[in-house]
Amino acid sequence: MLVLRLLRGFFMKTKSIILTIILGIFYPFAFISRVKQNRITFISLEHDNLSKDFKLIYDRLSEKNKYELRTVLFKFESSLWGNIKYGYACIRQLFLIESSRLVIIDYNNFVVSKFPHRKNVKVLQLWHATGALKKFGNDVERDYIVNHYDYTIVNSDFLKPIFARAFNVIEDQVFVTGIPNNDKIFDQNFVDLTYQRLLGKYPLLKGKKIITYAPTFRGRISTHFKEALIDLEKVHQAIGNDYIVIYKSHPLIQHSNYEKNEHVLYIQDELISSLFCVTDILVTDYSAIAIDWMVFNKPIIAYSPDLMTYSHKPGFTIDYENEFPGQVTKNEDELIKAIVAVNDETESDDLKRQLFTDKMYKFRDGKSTDRVLDLIESIMAG
Repeated sequence: MLVLRLLRGFFMKTKSIILTIILGIFYPFAFISRVKQNRITFISLEHDNLSKDFKLIYDRLSEKNKYELRTVLFKFESSLWGNIKYGYACIRQLFLIESSRLVIIDYNNFVVSKFPHRKNVKVLQLWHATGALKKFGNDVERDYIVNHYDYTIVNSDFLKPIFARAFNVIEDQVFVTGIPNNDKIFDQNFVDLTYQRLLGKYPLLKGKKIITYAPTFRGRISTHFKEALIDLEKVHQAIGNDYIVIYKSHPLIQHSNYEKNEHVLYIQDELISSLFCVTDILVTDYSAIAIDWMVFNKPIIAYSPDLMTYSHKPGFTIDYENEFPGQVTKNEDELIKAIVAVNDETESDDLKRQLFTDKMYKFRDGKSTDRVLDLIESIMAG
């Protein structure tokens, strides 16, 4: 195991050095073109299409018909060909970053961090999650220091210092706007229509108590991603046929052990925000979707068998065992008991969810997209 870690570490460092050298060759040429004052470039390393916050913001900016909108949309694959494509995407980023008035990213960005951009180019981080339960960015051991970001948005004042540390910015550069993609789940019409659509698409959901299991990934983008380990078949058999288990794996997981399991409804082509609309109980672990789920004020359970390891690396932004807004379970038997006991929830369970929600949300008006657009307009006009 130690030898394997050392080899992975050597590979990661070597890959980073090679990529830095290649980009360093192209870097001076990126300054030949002038900054286009109306150009906004969207860069994603998690989606190969416009999705979630990016799509909402891109579409609204398109309606204004005053900006030149460019994209580098790339989903990393841990393979030789995937690394080659990633290198090419990084070169494209380099040239677009230095010629754009505003660059909007949704993930830690190697090119931005390694190569300083012009002063009149600004970088806005629209982090791909509503917040963070686990440490990230510069708060954890990294292959490179996250650097050269100009602004980021968060969902509450509690998150401002956390995001400031993670992205190496001062708190004045962190704006509490709320998260655009969450606007829809404050809209009861969206919730009702999505509920009916999914019941029509998956008739077996009708009349069932619906549990959605949606964990975060294990592993790293620079090596490979692993699926969280759980015996969902055992869980389903124990709780019985009154329940149905939906499994929504993290977008970075390419293949799942549950894709063809008769005891689990594996759904990958729906956003988690849509699945929330039919869910009665959410089971997750250290994922920030626990924050999104609070909008629905329904039961949540943590399945965290690797809690001890995770508490040390990467660590948490909250007192996880005491502040998580539901029961924390560490094996399948505990999870099964927690699911069955949901009907016996007390006022203290509801209060725990409310305290967590108050900590993680400043706005609950469904107008976060408008606030982010106002921020972008002010940056472009600056």
